[in-house]
Amino acid sequence: MTNFMQHFAHRSFYGPFFLFVSLIFVFISKAYSNAVTLDRVLASVDNEIITYADYKEFVKGLEGKEQKNEVDAGELNKLIEEKILLFEAKKKGIEVSDKEVDETVEELRKRNGTSAKEFENLLIAENWNITAYKKFMKDKMTVARLVNREVDAMVVVTDNEINRYYHETKNDYLAGPGTVELKAIFLKLNEEASITEITDLKIKALKIVSLLRKGENFEQLVAEYSDEPLKSHEGILGKFARGKLIPPLDRAAFSLKEGEVGDPVWVSEGAYILQIAHKNEESFQPFEAVKKDIYSRLFQQKREKLYTEWVKKIWEKSSVKIN
Repeated sequence: MTNFMQHFAHRSFYGPFFLFVSLIFVFISKAYSNAVTLDRVLASVDNEIITYADYKEFVKGLEGKEQKNEVDAGELNKLIEEKILLFEAKKKGIEVSDKEVDETVEELRKRNGTSAKEFENLLIAENWNITAYKKFMKDKMTVARLVNREVDAMVVVTDNEINRYYHETKNDYLAGPGTVELKAIFLKLNEEASITEITDLKIKALKIVSLLRKGENFEQLVAEYSDEPLKSHEGILGKFARGKLIPPLDRAAFSLKEGEVGDPVWVSEGAYILQIAHKNEESFQPFEAVKKDIYSRLFQQKREKLYTEWVKKIWEKSSVKIN
């Protein structure tokens, strides 16, 4: 065989052969790398390991969670917590039958208005299969049953607590805001007023208040004493809901009764003398109408506190290792 033929033989056989072997090696390496990644141990609970594959399966079931390759410490803790609670349920003999799981999944399917095949296709689109999904549901139902027995059943909310909460947070149940219709006399304070001018204006304001409280006609005193813009509006300031006036005027207006004249309210521009033409007090939703809502709030507050304490105790007596 000539050197040319030997060279040709080498290129025509060994070249493709080595290319083929190289591709096989790359494929095996990637498959091995993927297997190592999925089987990577993230943690262990009572000697039962939690792998990266377990983590991915768990996160897949969390609503609204973006699928990422990196491990989120918070989500891993949730998975560990679920494992701990599943062990606790097993110790206490709490189980969920396959029949209960099937019935729950069937109810979810009907609620979605899909056929069995459509439902299965929806699961596939989310990288689930029906077997894995039922396992996921069984774990969730088991933990829920445990929590219901060990936590929810221990929460007590009394009528006295509900009643006290209603009165302490009554503004949360406002049906209609309080309003006032105001009349006012405005006394303007010049920007560069002297101490004497300020004193004179204070005496004038107190004199007007005294006259009004003695029964003098409001409109006549507006015409005689008020500065603009209220003078040309016959002292009509307008109707306001609580919180819509500047704070000093708001506090003064809503502290007065209908028909009452207040002390002068001083602001940077001068003084306002208010009279309440008409007043509507705030209205609130009736206690009976919001009783269930308050019960739910108090129940949830107590439940969260009790749940946190309960889970902490179970964590402390469990053997947990995070790699």
